[in-house]
Amino acid sequence: MNINTKNLAKVFKALSDENRLKILSSIYTKECKCNELSCRNESCIKDLSKSLNITVPTISHHIKELVNAGLITTKKEGRWVYCRINQRSFKRTYRFLNKFLTTKDQNHKKTN
Repeated sequence: MNINTKNLAKVFKALSDENRLKILSSIYTKECKCNELSCRNESCIKDLSKSLNITVPTISHHIKELVNAGLITTKKEGRWVYCRINQRSFKRTYRFLNKFLTTKDQNHKKTN
């Protein structure tokens, strides 16, 4: 597995902030899995600000950090900025972390 430690460090740094974790959770919850055309399937920064009771400038700062880490993507439409989870980034991070669980489980089974 090709591991880009610099990118992983950005991911873990972004995930180390409580507000960013709340933002990610809120974005994930908002994303619809129904695949209907009428579904927005994204979170607006202004709505995130209201629902999490965090000012728009602060939300914008955290969004920038999440984008820089590759955890979310944004799309601007007029005055509004919409956010989505970047599934590819989470899959790469999951594979990295899962390697440790798999290795430990295999080593543990060998000793028993």
